[in-house]
Amino acid sequence: MSELLEYLDMLASKMRYAEELYGIPINCVPIIIDKEIIVYDRRDGSIKRLSDKKRISKKELKKLEKEIIKNIESGKVDLYLTLTFGEDVGLGEG
Repeated sequence: MSELLEYLDMLASKMRYAEELYGIPINCVPIIIDKEIIVYDRRDGSIKRLSDKKRISKKELKKLEKEIIKNIESGKVDLYLTLTFGEDVGLGEG
């Protein structure tokens, strides 16, 4: 679990940087998009289901840990973070 905490700390740093860069508050970022969207909430450092905004239990988090780390390492979560700015900042406009 400590490995996951290190990755989440790094993710929070990236979120803070993007927030400063674009001037838009970023509180949550998707970390798993599958049957259900799971987000990391930087405000309280928790991992939640987007549908009900309730924290995931430690038992369930243990099951999802490898997938979360894989998504962070592969750059998927960075992509999700970047896509957050598509409409708000106007990226891609000619």
